[in-house]
Amino acid sequence: MKRYTLFLTLSLFAGLLSACGGSASAAEDVSPTAAIIDDTIVAEGRLEPIRYTELAFSAGGVVEEILLSEGQDVSKGDLIAHLENTAVLNAELKRAETAVLEEISLAYEAVRIAQQRVDNYSIPSKFAGMTPVEAAAEMKVKVDKARVDYEPYMGYDNPRGYIKDLEEVLENAWADYNQALEWMERVSALDAAELRLAQANADYSSLQKNELSAVQSTLSAAQIALSNAELRSPISGRVADLNIKVGESVSAGVQAVTIADFSNWIIRTTDLSELDVVNVQEGQEVSILLDALPEETLKGVVASIGETFSNNQGDILYEVTITLEETHPDIRWGMTAFVEFLR
Repeated sequence: MKRYTLFLTLSLFAGLLSACGGSASAAEDVSPTAAIIDDTIVAEGRLEPIRYTELAFSAGGVVEEILLSEGQDVSKGDLIAHLENTAVLNAELKRAETAVLEEISLAYEAVRIAQQRVDNYSIPSKFAGMTPVEAAAEMKVKVDKARVDYEPYMGYDNPRGYIKDLEEVLENAWADYNQALEWMERVSALDAAELRLAQANADYSSLQKNELSAVQSTLSAAQIALSNAELRSPISGRVADLNIKVGESVSAGVQAVTIADFSNWIIRTTDLSELDVVNVQEGQEVSILLDALPEETLKGVVASIGETFSNNQGDILYEVTITLEETHPDIRWGMTAFVEFLR
């Protein structure tokens, strides 16, 4: 924990008074003030932009083009740089998109043909009020009964009379059953064609929305490969650091670009002890003094208190994040700040 320079100055002043033979009352006048200042919680911290992100390529390769430079503003989703072979990947993506559109066309044609087959099927009156599945099930029952009735007489060379009637009943039952199966097959083919069309349309919709999970595997592979070869900003802000050059090789996962949102600032403390953190609360107002701007006092508020700790040579320290409520045009990332937690 840091203490104000004022406290040190007053302490030295008190010492000088004592050394110079100053009166006891003068020393007593200084001591209470020093004690009050000493009770103030003051922590050191570092200034950071309100948001920032460090970007890296998801695949290794050679940098082909960089579209932005340090200091330029960037919007969320903007392309910053890309590796070689993105033209090939774009071509693959285009082919995959074409394949999805072709599948939609084929699916529409399959629906048309299946619907035509259903429309051209003359449903027997005996199936009235039934679905294809119900008709097939009922006709199967009749086939089974007719088979059981006729089985004892199978093998007669020239069946007549009652046996002939049983044979005809079985043949008619088979004919009805086959009609029901054909009806069911045509309706099932139409259902499958409509499902195929719905899936094709869903794939195309997902493609338009860039939802890779629902599109065909070839399209997903092309999209992912292209994404790995491109570096796009996930936030709006400014290019704060650019660590790549055209023509150089980069490895996957190695920091290439830093994007920062400088619309506001935060301070993260580095030396707030366990004895002091218990007296700090979220929403607490703070006064901020920057080493680089000693004449400017800024206001802020405690945004969060770290749940974990760090151990620095035996000292247990906690990170507290402070959001600035006012800013200054001369403040910069990384500046040292002293934060007084107001009571």
